[in-house]
Amino acid sequence: MKICICDDDRFAVREIRGLLEPFNLEDDSFSISDFSDGEALIDYYRNGGKFDIVFMDIELRGTNGIEAAELIKSIAPETIIIFVSSHSGYIFDAFRLEALHFLVKPIKSEEFSEVFNRAMKKYTTINASIILKWESVRNKIAINTISYVEGYRRHLCVHTANGTFEAVGKISELYEILKPHGFVRVHQG
Repeated sequence: MKICICDDDRFAVREIRGLLEPFNLEDDSFSISDFSDGEALIDYYRNGGKFDIVFMDIELRGTNGIEAAELIKSIAPETIIIFVSSHSGYIFDAFRLEALHFLVKPIKSEEFSEVFNRAMKKYTTINASIILKWESVRNKIAINTISYVEGYRRHLCVHTANGTFEAVGKISELYEILKPHGFVRVHQG
């Protein structure tokens, strides 16, 4: 999981890094980067970079956090943004941008833990995938790319944004896996 802290206050960056430490003990699965201004973060995205979770201060030098978040969401809408600011007057802008949360400085560790757990849950949902086997080939398919599934006599056709994949299996079994992700079964086949 790639995490970014965008804040021009070095103390705030260290504080957020410290609050993230307990979550990264098991397998060092986080990479944490930091930026001190919104323009540098926007350039990173424009050059093909991407983060899964961004902790964004609002009052930054140059481009403010709201403007930076707007551009980031236009490039990578799946980015989870959590605003961190001592100015709660921007909270309605955060909702407009569909930010996950708005943390008010100084950050309370209990609130941070709750918000970060929600962010990890959302990250897991966004990045969920299934493995389909067909003629000894295994395909890993991101669930959020699946448009629909067809099934006929233990033969499945999974239609995605990246093409169609075939597999052997029951549509009822695949439906049970996909149902928590918002899929509905419209008829028997």
